[in-house]
Amino acid sequence: MRGRIGLAAAVTAVAAVLGAGCGTASPAGGGHSRASRAPSPAVTGTMVAPAGGAGGIDAIATLSESDAWGVGSHTPLPKGTYPLTEHWDGKRWTAVPCPSPGSPAEPVRSYLEAAAMDAPDDAWAVGYWSPIEHAAPVYSLIEHWNGAKWSIVPAPHSPGHTTGGLSAVAAISPTAAWAFEGGGVMRWDGTRWRYLPRPPGTGPGTDLTGMAVISAHDIWVIGTRLLPHTVATFRTLAEHWDGSKWTIVPTPNAFKDRTRNSVLSAVSGSSSGNVWAVGWYQSGPTGLDHSTLVEHWDGTRWQVQPSPDGPRSRADSQLFAVAALSRTSAWATGSNEGPVPLIEHWDGVRWTAMPSRLQSHPSTPALYQVVAVDPRYPWALGPPQLIEKWNGTTWQQVPNPNP
Repeated sequence: MRGRIGLAAAVTAVAAVLGAGCGTASPAGGGHSRASRAPSPAVTGTMVAPAGGAGGIDAIATLSESDAWGVGSHTPLPKGTYPLTEHWDGKRWTAVPCPSPGSPAEPVRSYLEAAAMDAPDDAWAVGYWSPIEHAAPVYSLIEHWNGAKWSIVPAPHSPGHTTGGLSAVAAISPTAAWAFEGGGVMRWDGTRWRYLPRPPGTGPGTDLTGMAVISAHDIWVIGTRLLPHTVATFRTLAEHWDGSKWTIVPTPNAFKDRTRNSVLSAVSGSSSGNVWAVGWYQSGPTGLDHSTLVEHWDGTRWQVQPSPDGPRSRADSQLFAVAALSRTSAWATGSNEGPVPLIEHWDGVRWTAMPSRLQSHPSTPALYQVVAVDPRYPWALGPPQLIEKWNGTTWQQVPNPNP
C-alpha cells in the first residue's frame, strides 16, 4: 500500500426515502438537483473546463500537510457548470486545469463530489454530469490525477446498475480503488472500473449513504432502511463485503432501553477491528428531536458508543461524517444548530466535543465532511464553502479559494 485510504463521503438526504418527520443532511455540494438515472455511456466529447466563475470546493482529500486536493464545481460561463480541482501546497490553494464532458458548443452540467489520494501521482475525483436539457439523464463522472494532469476515465456500464452519480471514492494503490453510489460499489483494477455484485440491501425504502474500504476483502457500506408497511419507521443498516459476497450485519437501534428511529450517514475504519459509523437517532417525541449516534465495530459486533450533542439551542444534533485514524484517534463532524459546527474527537476512551473558530458566521453552521490520514492534519468541510483545518490545538477556518 502506498498510503492510507483517502475517503470523502458525501452525505445524501434521507427524507425523500423515509417519509415526513425525518431530518435531512444536505450534500456538501449544496444540494445539486439530479434528474433521471441512466447507465453511464462512454464520454464522447471532452473539453478543458474554463477558468473563473462562482463556485468552490465540495470535497477534500489529503495525503500530508502540504499535499491535498479540493474538488467541486463552478460556473464560469452563462451556460453550463464545470468541475473544479484545487491543490493545497501547505500554504494556499491553486486551481489546476481539469477536463469536463461536453464541448464549447454543447456545454453540460458536471460536478465533482468526492476525492481520494493514494500518492502524489495517484488521486481520484468522482461525481456526475448531465446534458443541459429538461429531465436530462445523469451520468457518472470519474477523473484521475497522474502527477501531471487530470483525465476522464470511463465509468462502467452494467445492465443491473444505473447511477445518478458517484458520492464517495477510496484508493489504496494504483491498481486498487473503489467508488460508491447509492446502488452499489465499483472497483478499479488498474485498467478499468467494474461493478462488484450489488449489495442486497438496496431498492425502495433503503438509502445507502457511506462507504469505508479497509482492504479488497473488507468493505463496509452503511445507510438506513424504512421498515415495511410503515410511513416513517426507519432503522440503521450496515453491509459488509468479504471479497466474494455482501452480508447484512446487525446494528443496534435501541437507546435507553427503547427502540428508536435512527440513521447512519457515514462510516470510516482504520482496521478490520476498528470501524466507526455515525448519524443520529430520534431522542424526543417529534421527528425533529435528534441526538448524535455513534456506533463502533470491534471485529465481532456493532455497539453504540456514548457521544455528546454539544452546546445547542434546539433539540437537533446530528453527525454527518467520520474519519477513523487508529484505535485512539477519530474525528466526527456535523451540526447541532449552535453558533459553530459540531466537531467531536475520539481519544481511545471517549468522544469529546471540540472547539472551533469561525471568521464568518454562516446561518446554519455544519460540517458534512471530515478527512485525515494523519492525526495532525485533518480537514473539515461544509456549506456555504466553509473549510476548517486542525492546527493541533483548535479548529480554524481556512479562506475559501476562488475558482
